[in-house]
Amino acid sequence: MILLTYFDPFGDDPVNVSREVALHLPSRDYVIRRELATSKQDVERQLPAFIQETSPHAILCLGQAQGRAVPTLERVAINLLDSRIADNRQEVYHDHRIVADGPDAYFSTLPLRQLQEAVHAQGYPLELSLSAGTFMCNQALYWARHTAQALPAGFLHLPLLPSQALRHPKTPSMSLEDQTAVLDIVLRTLWQWLMSPA
Repeated sequence: MILLTYFDPFGDDPVNVSREVALHLPSRDYVIRRELATSKQDVERQLPAFIQETSPHAILCLGQAQGRAVPTLERVAINLLDSRIADNRQEVYHDHRIVADGPDAYFSTLPLRQLQEAVHAQGYPLELSLSAGTFMCNQALYWARHTAQALPAGFLHLPLLPSQALRHPKTPSMSLEDQTAVLDIVLRTLWQWLMSPA
């Protein structure tokens, strides 16, 4: 089983692309979906609880990345929460360690190149990124790796939907159908990797 998490809308946007794509994904018997609230307190409470509840083989977290033109797999999460805007509890954090005595960073443990190659082979774009930012997406990846250190875990950032980009002039976007196709390929490839003999 792959635990797939996504975020609720935050800020002044009534939509979060990660929720839309996750819920638009056709049902897969190897995927279980859970929604994270976009706040520090909720992420650090909900994510470990979801992992304990579902006992997954791997974890893939989704999040929204305004300004990015294509989906991006994150390579690393850093032990830092530094908010540009308030979270959904109206809290703002600056220079705050996610886990006080935790390591400075965790790398994704997903087969990133294999996932990227599989998506490219189907004619869709997917890039690798060195920064998950310092807001909730970075926190989710950090908590996933910190909570379940033996499990493959990673993060996929998604660009805005065209309907969202209308509110942000000159901001790139990607259709719901194409983003769902990318996610489906990533999950299918990840499941095949998990089930393949060592």
